[in-house]
Amino acid sequence: MERAQHKKKPFNFFWNFLTLLVVMASAVIFILQLTIFANPHAIFNPFPPVDLPESIVLPPTSEVTSMPTEEASPTEVVVLAASATTVPTATEVVEIQDGTLVAETTPQEPTATSFVGYYAFIAQNEPNAIPSTIFKPDLECKWTGVAGQVFDLQGRPVKGIIVWLRGSFGGKTMNYQSVTLESSPYGPSGFEFTFGDTPRDSTGNLYLQLADQAGIPISDRVYFNTFSDCEKNLILVNFKQVR
Repeated sequence: MERAQHKKKPFNFFWNFLTLLVVMASAVIFILQLTIFANPHAIFNPFPPVDLPESIVLPPTSEVTSMPTEEASPTEVVVLAASATTVPTATEVVEIQDGTLVAETTPQEPTATSFVGYYAFIAQNEPNAIPSTIFKPDLECKWTGVAGQVFDLQGRPVKGIIVWLRGSFGGKTMNYQSVTLESSPYGPSGFEFTFGDTPRDSTGNLYLQLADQAGIPISDRVYFNTFSDCEKNLILVNFKQVR
């Protein structure tokens, strides 16, 4: 019996020592966890937190200095006064008085260069023949001509656009130039050309064309017919901007 008890003592001592080590290890781990929790940046922390960059604080909007921006200047449209105005040409001066058109002896030819500016126009409607007495009741049937208006993209009248009339009428060569004016019997930006005092029939012998101040065409040629009928002695052609 004494020999059996002597053998049990060393065995019990081993387990007691192992238990003490486990308890001490647990205590050390607990202390490390408390330390890391209190100080995450501790040198023995295997997973230290990542430092975030400092936030950028912007100044108030009122303190931000804005760079000056260059405002695009609006397209200038030449406005011709209703008073007498002279348009110089290569050899002669054409006088336009209150919308009354005077033929040029040596008119300036529009250049064939395609238009690359701000305006491009087309006929707003097919040429419409009406009695001139609507606008000229005193002349009855002793007058014949063509008239109209020019409008921009928003349907507003455009002043200062050159209007050309060319072709032949009653055996006479027609070569006229006008400018859309602020006011006319046909409304703002109106123009008018007089053929003569006797209505005549013609088919595709006359055309209108718009040009800018440099003489560059800004519309196609718009051909129209004329009539000997007194109920069709005024041809109306309006133009509108498309780009």
